[in-house]
Amino acid sequence: MAWSDTQKHRLATERAVLAERFPDFEFCNPTAQLTIEGRYWSSQSTSYFLVVKVPPGYPDECPSTYICWPSPLRGRDKPLEDYGSTHDMHVWETDVPGWTKICTYNPTRWRSSETVERVLHKAFLWIEAYEAHIETGEPIAHYLMAARRSEERRVGKECRSRWS
Repeated sequence: MAWSDTQKHRLATERAVLAERFPDFEFCNPTAQLTIEGRYWSSQSTSYFLVVKVPPGYPDECPSTYICWPSPLRGRDKPLEDYGSTHDMHVWETDVPGWTKICTYNPTRWRSSETVERVLHKAFLWIEAYEAHIETGEPIAHYLMAARRSEERRVGKECRSRWS
C-alpha cells in the first residue's frame, strides 16, 4: 500500500502510542492491508483476539474492527454473526466469515481526529458489554449506553470543577 507522507507520520505516531499503552497489539502487513492485531483479556479473564483493518484512506476513513477469537462469537441465544447489522448488539454484518465485525464507530460519524487507540478502547468496552450480555441477556447497546452516560457525567463534573 502506498501511504502518503502525512499518513506515514500519523501511523508512526499511532504505532508509538500503541507500543506504550497496548504492548499486546502490533501493526501487521504495512505494505499490504494494514492491520493492528492483538490479544485482550477481559475482566472475566477471557482471551479475545482482535483485528483492526486500517483502510487506505485512513485517517479520513473509519477502520473496521473484528473479534477473530473466540470464533464463532455467540450471543446469549445464537451466534452474533446471525444478527447481521444491528444497533442492539453493536455489530455489523461481517465481511470475513467466522469473525465478528463489531461497531466501534459509525463510519458516517467518523472524524479524522479519531485514533486507533480510541478504536481499541471502544473495542475493549464492547467486549465487557458483550460479557454482561452473555450473563443477563440484555442487548450490548444497553451496557454501552450506560457506560456512555457514566463517561458524560464524569466529563461534566470535570468541566464544572474547572469553571467554578
